[in-house]
Amino acid sequence: MPELLAGAAVADITPPVGVMMDGYGARTTPSQGVHDPLMARVVALEKAGASAAIVSCDLLGMHPWITAEVRRRAEEGHGIRADGVIVAATHDHAAPIGLRAGMFARLDEAAAATLVETIMDAIGEAWEARRAASLSVAQARVDTISQNRRDPDWPIDSELRVVLVDGEAGPIASIVNFACHATVLNADNLFLSGEFPGHAARLLLRETGAPCVYLNGACGDVNPSWIRQDFASVERAGQIVGGAALRLVAEMRALGPGQRIHNVRWDEFPEVAPLGRTVVASLKVARREVEIPARDFEDDESYVSRIEQAKMAREGAGDESARRGAAALISRYEGERWAAAWARRSPTPERTEVQVIRLGKGLAVVALPGEFLTETGEAVRAAVDGDVVVAGYANDYVGYVVPEHSYDEGGYEPGVTFYAPEAESIIRESAISLLKEVCDGD
Repeated sequence: MPELLAGAAVADITPPVGVMMDGYGARTTPSQGVHDPLMARVVALEKAGASAAIVSCDLLGMHPWITAEVRRRAEEGHGIRADGVIVAATHDHAAPIGLRAGMFARLDEAAAATLVETIMDAIGEAWEARRAASLSVAQARVDTISQNRRDPDWPIDSELRVVLVDGEAGPIASIVNFACHATVLNADNLFLSGEFPGHAARLLLRETGAPCVYLNGACGDVNPSWIRQDFASVERAGQIVGGAALRLVAEMRALGPGQRIHNVRWDEFPEVAPLGRTVVASLKVARREVEIPARDFEDDESYVSRIEQAKMAREGAGDESARRGAAALISRYEGERWAAAWARRSPTPERTEVQVIRLGKGLAVVALPGEFLTETGEAVRAAVDGDVVVAGYANDYVGYVVPEHSYDEGGYEPGVTFYAPEAESIIRESAISLLKEVCDGD
């Protein structure tokens, strides 16, 4: 049976100081420095004629033009099938503007072309570095640094998932998947940074010698905790996530040879089971374009009236539940008014994509094109047996796509979405259908 071959690389994508930063509309001042470099991280895989490449960038989101160019050039230059290339962002709120699609976004063509060149250099380096590899996967619970930002009693995805791409001489790469907004820092920060996902990835690179491809999950309703919104809290969160991932890498490295302990009393050497499981590698890729309906917005006067009514209800609320209900409506209608103003100036994209890469038996990566809530990620993962890595902010950025019931619940996320209530089910069901198709036989 042909071996799995794998290679990995890291490239610096830090823009010049002085660029505007993404993630917070309240920022009006250009970046003033670089706290830590922004990176693109790549793992390339090949087995039995099938190939794939997974790219993760320290950016807020991804523009489909960038994805299309990387795919085209990866296929032309290295024979990597276009449908097998994922280009994702970590949803970094300390990154530059101009490199994603979505609301209030404009593609910076020069910066995008430079990014494509840098990513292609990294893919080329990873492809040339391919060597015999094995796959394993493990999970750990990390539930102390994040919370559902819509309601603290609502769920989060607290599982940290790590795929180890291991080689005979040491790790080749790790793929780390954790669902949490990269928003430890707020709009006051004017220093470019990879935020806590970047810190976690650097920790793994430093300790294992292998690049860490960090994939954020369905975290549209999950925010990080912090002591203060400063770089010390960024590093703390990165240490917690990266440290948990590092532990899993160390555990999985014992899966092949096994591990034993000397029972001195009996002079025996019983086995000690490590975490995780070995994966029989077999690459299969698929991608599907989907149409999603745009939202019907009201006129500006209607939103002004709704906001005023909700504010009056908040002022007259007789208990905490009523106050919170009114506050949720205020944030929804303020967001909806904002989104409506933008939609009147620019057409809403009505096509996007979902993508699946099957890495092996019971292991797949599902790429979703924007911000999805925890329950969407849970539904996708529950559709098949095995381990499913849900990568949000991948290949495109359509903004928030929320379940239908969220609109009545109010809040920011259903306020700023550009899409009709049925959009989430269309994307979710397409992703599940594609996942089942690719994993058929597992």
